[in-house]
Amino acid sequence: MLALSVAAAWTPVRAASTQAEVPESPTLSRIARSGVVNVGYIPTPGTFAFRNRNGETVGYSIELCQHVIVNIRRSLNRPDLLVTFRAVEPAQRIPLLKAGEIDIECGGNTNTIARQKDVDFSHTFFHTGVRFLVHKPFTVETPASLWHRKVAVTKGTTAQDVVFKLKSEQELEPVVVNSDAEGVRLVETGEANAFAQDDVLLYRLVANSTLKGELAVSGNFLTVEPYAFMLPKGDAAFRNIVDNTMLSLMRSGEIVTIYRKWFDNEHMRIPMNVYMKENIRFPSRYGIH
Repeated sequence: MLALSVAAAWTPVRAASTQAEVPESPTLSRIARSGVVNVGYIPTPGTFAFRNRNGETVGYSIELCQHVIVNIRRSLNRPDLLVTFRAVEPAQRIPLLKAGEIDIECGGNTNTIARQKDVDFSHTFFHTGVRFLVHKPFTVETPASLWHRKVAVTKGTTAQDVVFKLKSEQELEPVVVNSDAEGVRLVETGEANAFAQDDVLLYRLVANSTLKGELAVSGNFLTVEPYAFMLPKGDAAFRNIVDNTMLSLMRSGEIVTIYRKWFDNEHMRIPMNVYMKENIRFPSRYGIH
């Protein structure tokens, strides 16, 4: 799934510091040679990154990423740079970045200490946590509610780690799937009792389901997930462009406007949580275990 886009219509936020000469950067050098910024993303319909009815790649994190791309053009003095958006599965993200097949992953990526061994992360731009999608009347009041239950989870996500930890505690049966859509389908058909994923993604999946009146997001947060862009490991010059762009969006308050556009609107009412508000005040790149 590929789409070319020229962001000429965007009015970018300038990076906090724009350099006349870009320091040595394998990623920027590759982009300059090819004339293309290769952007990967995990499809999350209606939220972070997805293709709309016109075939355009859009979403909350994609809109933030567009500002980054404009600043890459400015830093390289290459207004002609094109953008290729590539939909990927969660387990593909790190291998594709390490192979140089994508330059940045602009979906909803949890910054973890384990992943930091292979890739770098930008400043955090969203906070969420793992909960469960269930078919009513089943609810997850506590993890004990999952005793001997089948729980679907998407391969390569932090939710998978949570489910496998609960496996030994609650003797539940993990059902590993390749996509969130498959996890929802298993709950809809009764082949799984619950589907574990970050709650912001679950709310949108419910909204898109033909059985949305029969589905619910249940349970307390089992994790606090800081989302950030995934970047090539050790490329400080490239990471600085990304981070300076994100800092400018936070300092100007534009990130709040973009958040409300995608999450606190007539389709979804998800007010900004305290973790994200604090992160805008004190930006960080901290990962979780």
